[in-house]
Amino acid sequence: RRPSMQHGAKLQCAEAGYGKMGICGLSMGGVHAAMVGSLHPTPIATLPFLAPHSAVVPFCEGLYRHATAWEALREDAAALAKDATSLTEDAASGISIEQVKDRLRSVLSLTDVTRFPLPKNPQAVIFVGATDDGYIPRHSVMELQKAWPGSEVRWVTGGHVSSFLLHNDSFRKAIVDALDRL
Repeated sequence: RRPSMQHGAKLQCAEAGYGKMGICGLSMGGVHAAMVGSLHPTPIATLPFLAPHSAVVPFCEGLYRHATAWEALREDAAALAKDATSLTEDAASGISIEQVKDRLRSVLSLTDVTRFPLPKNPQAVIFVGATDDGYIPRHSVMELQKAWPGSEVRWVTGGHVSSFLLHNDSFRKAIVDALDRL
């Protein structure tokens, strides 16, 4: 059972005068915020902060590509191939690291926000990227804006973590500005 105050919480907020809604997220949370903003049935402010257009970017192109356990993924893929097709161990171990990377890229491409519908009010979408982000390259942020005409991109200086810590006011201003556009 839900608490009585939880029932119809969204409706209660609307009745109380909280008509403007927004969602923001940082990094991979920003990808999720973009997904919600895209799929939400009403216009909401959408603020993906330091977010790629897809999970492919950090894991296959960004710094995480150096930390991904490619050999372990290859071994898992080989074991699955062996189990699924009764291949000999020699045949299953023939799966290359490149094939593993291609498979991961294929799976993670499902998170590509550029394939999602345009939000109801793209003018209320503000992407904030970092100029020296080792995880999220600039081209990935620009892919988002290209896919969502009318949205805005803002840049803060610094890396993936330092930009958020040092430019917190810029992130808060983006939230206020996006809500004002509703």
